[in-house]
Amino acid sequence: MLAARWWGRDDVRVEDIDDPGDPPAGWVRLRVQACGICGTDVEEYTSGPVIIPTAPHPLTGCMPPLTLGHEAVGIVESRGEGTTLEVGTPVAVESNLFCGRCWWCRRGEYQLCPDLASLGLMGDGGLAEVMLAPEYMCIPFSTDVSAEQAALAEPLSVAVRAVTRAGIGLGSTVTVLGAGTVGLLTVQAARLAGARIVVAVERLPERRALAQQLGADLAVSPEDAAEAVVDATDGLGPDVAIEVAGNAAAAAAAVRLLRPGGRAVLLGVFDDTVPIDMVDFLMHEKTVTTSLSHVYDQDFTNAVSLIDRGAVQLDPLVTDRISLAEVIEKGFKALVAEPGEHLKVVVLPNGRAA
Repeated sequence: MLAARWWGRDDVRVEDIDDPGDPPAGWVRLRVQACGICGTDVEEYTSGPVIIPTAPHPLTGCMPPLTLGHEAVGIVESRGEGTTLEVGTPVAVESNLFCGRCWWCRRGEYQLCPDLASLGLMGDGGLAEVMLAPEYMCIPFSTDVSAEQAALAEPLSVAVRAVTRAGIGLGSTVTVLGAGTVGLLTVQAARLAGARIVVAVERLPERRALAQQLGADLAVSPEDAAEAVVDATDGLGPDVAIEVAGNAAAAAAAVRLLRPGGRAVLLGVFDDTVPIDMVDFLMHEKTVTTSLSHVYDQDFTNAVSLIDRGAVQLDPLVTDRISLAEVIEKGFKALVAEPGEHLKVVVLPNGRAA
């Protein structure tokens, strides 16, 4: 079968590899309908290994080469012993593996498991014709939802978790820094949580326009953010600032833009140090927290429910639909070279569903 495999920096190959075979107990075999290319995948392509393991992962045993893709949707083809999903069920794949035994797993904080692994980054994922996944991470979705829409469940669950950790409620004022896929979904999730004012900060004008189309009251460049955010919040600054840009400057700006007593949520993944003005931070009692990934039975199921209900706009986010054979040129290289033209690239490993 065909699969997009990460071998090293600037080295992703579409290869014919062995079929994964029958699923083990507790797992299912999926015929992949769609799989999004994430910003994390692009970072691994240009700068990796960042979180891809260079030695066998303690939970999966995997190391490069491995199959990318952690935003997968598929149809259940067969099931291992002890599973209950019916063959033919369409499911969105949450992707996070955890040990189930450690202190954090016993508390339900699976995203903090020391051996946390994501299919598509630390194990073989969904940029393939077929994949295997644990049944628990496979959440059925409505047949009224397209596979391309369901493939956005994973990034939406990241946004849902961030909004939950931010404590956004009725009447909140919110600034979202970064208007990529997760940022634009965060704008919508903040609105659904009751935000009164949402300001998006984004350097690309095409994405600023899309942010306003999807519910932001205002979308501005980073250079104009300080003045615009103060004006939009009656001179106070936002209650909440969520950084989704994935760089130190945006994370520092999230803290700086807050009103006194406000909360910043940082979720962009990057390897850098964030400078914070301690006088401003301390004297204004600002709070900084982080948000990591998602939990399958909380954030991910909530995200799938939002999609099933048609509560979020997804189609404007999908700019490209490509085949598995086109992953390198029309996927990774296009996202790197023309970020203003390409937002969410969805790969259809087995062609478009009927």
